[in-house]
Amino acid sequence: MVTLTDPNLGEKMKSFRILIIVSLLKAGIFFGTPIYADKNTLSLDNLWENIKSEGTTLIDRSVEFTTDLSKKINETLDAELNSLKEYQNSASNINVRDKIDMIRIHVDQISDYKKKELNASSFTLISKSKKDFRIKIDEVLSEIEPVLFDGEIVNYASKIRNVRIEITQLKEQKATLNEDMIFAPEKGTLLKSSKMDIRNQINQVDELISKSVTLISELEYDLKKKMSSLGIELTREQIRVITTRVDGDELTRSFAIFDITKQISNSLSVMVKENSFNADTTVKYYGTYVILSEILGYSQREYINKIESVYLPAIDQIEDQIEETIKFAESSLEDIVSSNNRDILKSNIRSNQFSLKVVKSYRNILTGQIANLEGALLRTDEQILVAYSTYDTAANSANLVNLINETQNTFDRIMDMQVPDIVPFENTELELKFQEISEQIINSSLN
Repeated sequence: MVTLTDPNLGEKMKSFRILIIVSLLKAGIFFGTPIYADKNTLSLDNLWENIKSEGTTLIDRSVEFTTDLSKKINETLDAELNSLKEYQNSASNINVRDKIDMIRIHVDQISDYKKKELNASSFTLISKSKKDFRIKIDEVLSEIEPVLFDGEIVNYASKIRNVRIEITQLKEQKATLNEDMIFAPEKGTLLKSSKMDIRNQINQVDELISKSVTLISELEYDLKKKMSSLGIELTREQIRVITTRVDGDELTRSFAIFDITKQISNSLSVMVKENSFNADTTVKYYGTYVILSEILGYSQREYINKIESVYLPAIDQIEDQIEETIKFAESSLEDIVSSNNRDILKSNIRSNQFSLKVVKSYRNILTGQIANLEGALLRTDEQILVAYSTYDTAANSANLVNLINETQNTFDRIMDMQVPDIVPFENTELELKFQEISEQIINSSLN
């Protein structure tokens, strides 16, 4: 602990403040909206605005700063846990009618673009090509998708990753406090904290770590329940693999999209049967189904693009860095005489070779997922073509009902094709290395 009369106050508080702020910036979970509830939004936003607006004045608040910050983090973790548990105990509340009405608004626009895409040439210098109209369709779908699935998609992987980062930072803070306690007096002075003061701070850190671990467990359990409701039974270890992978958010997001899509299509089937006497209404139902199919294809293409354009290039960059580190260590061995130093360099090489092995395995996992998605996308594209053809024909409501019923089976097959092989980690070292490389991939993709 530092006090206002400490001659090294400025430097100590600056270092401590940097540690905390970097930790909090990286672990956005403490300053974002709680996962499922909005009632704590204001207080959490105010906390974040406090950190940003007060800036250097926090340095001068010393004890009040550390105590207040610990309290706020504690309250925010409680809010996250309470919101998550409330959600788990409540039924899913999707307003299917509103979502169908929202889709209908875009039916004519997308249908018009699709007709032009089918009639356009693959390549042209004057008029628009198939690719141009595909881009137009995707632009509309990109506007529809966030609204259609608003409130139903949870970024499990990034949430858990942020909590893990925060746990790491808290453990580092605890290590520093443990060092301070060794040299602390039994009774505090004006310039030094007592062992009891530091022990209390350590207890606060332990409490935050414990609640963070609980939050991770609750998030894993919630994802396990969601997957089970979709017919995908996974163990807790397999869930941990999903949330450790860098594409975990895209994977769970695609499952959420399938979930809502099936709910909408089920309601659509009932509505068609009830209003089969009205030809105009039936045509609108066809159009809704067309866009629903298009959104599935759009989501799959975006997932593939994210892996190809963001994650794989980042992995290549990380692999190059590791190989350079190994080469440097190997070349340095020639100039090292001390046997102890040589052993350290050899240990560094082995450690980096293990990292290289994990990186290559990571690349295989992601390229395998691309293959899964491409196979699923072929099924989806086939379904889209049938949907457009049926929409144009609009022969009778029975055709649409049959198509929707068939699609339910097709959806299940498509989703099964997207689910990767989820093999649990062999050991803790491998899991930690996957977490580390996932963070590196994300950081590389942001640079």
